[in-house]
Amino acid sequence: STSTSTSATSSTTSTSTSTSTSTSTSSTSTTGPTTTTTATTTSTVRRHGPLPPGRCIVLEVGDSVGNDLGWGLARELKSTPGLTLVQKDKSSSGLTTPWFYDWTAHVVQFLHRYRPHLMVVAFGANDEQNMTVNGHVVAFGSAPWVRAYASQIRRVALAATRAHAYVLWIGMPVMGPNFYRQNMVFLNSLYARHAPSVPGVTFLPTWNLFAGSHGQFLVSAVVNGVPTVIRASDGVHFSYVGENVFATFVAQRIAAIYHVRLAPGAPMALTP
Repeated sequence: STSTSTSATSSTTSTSTSTSTSTSTSSTSTTGPTTTTTATTTSTVRRHGPLPPGRCIVLEVGDSVGNDLGWGLARELKSTPGLTLVQKDKSSSGLTTPWFYDWTAHVVQFLHRYRPHLMVVAFGANDEQNMTVNGHVVAFGSAPWVRAYASQIRRVALAATRAHAYVLWIGMPVMGPNFYRQNMVFLNSLYARHAPSVPGVTFLPTWNLFAGSHGQFLVSAVVNGVPTVIRASDGVHFSYVGENVFATFVAQRIAAIYHVRLAPGAPMALTP
């Protein structure tokens, strides 16, 4: 297995590029950010045909939360024979700021270069902001904003499916800062509604995975029987162990949805 990474922070200039390879073989809401948790906890998981045995390429894209997931997946999937993980994340990026990093254009490039069978998507951490549409600034959560953002979701998803890749769209986890958390609920409702509208795309909510029994943000939890810090001090990102918990959950869902055998490298899960 080989792995390279060129990012370890969430600064505005960091980009993460990681490739892990093993070489043996094996087989809602449509207007402003009104807040309910229904859309973030209702799964739209679909079961798909199996990913190809013996050789499977997974492309992971996203923002700095995507970085956390990608680093965890690199550890989790490195022991799976025949599976290659390509991690392409950009901190401080998102679907609202194509002037900073045009994700649709980059996704098309990545799909052409790596030809993945599955693309894992994790956006949202930087998207609770206004957008520029046809030269005009539209307010976050307004009807024109929702239309433009939904279009961005579908463009990214369609780019992948037209390149014959499945898409697993990851919902944002529960966040610490209250107003920010409410905005993530709103964004998750858009992912849950619009991403699965493209055939071949599955939305996977993660909100409840990191929330307490009353829906509260958890800084620490019992992981594999040991009390452990799972989130970073900013209330947004993850600790090393939290990254592994995140990745274990996503890897398990990949195995179930796409009928692929995975050999977990560092499985971690919350335990009572």
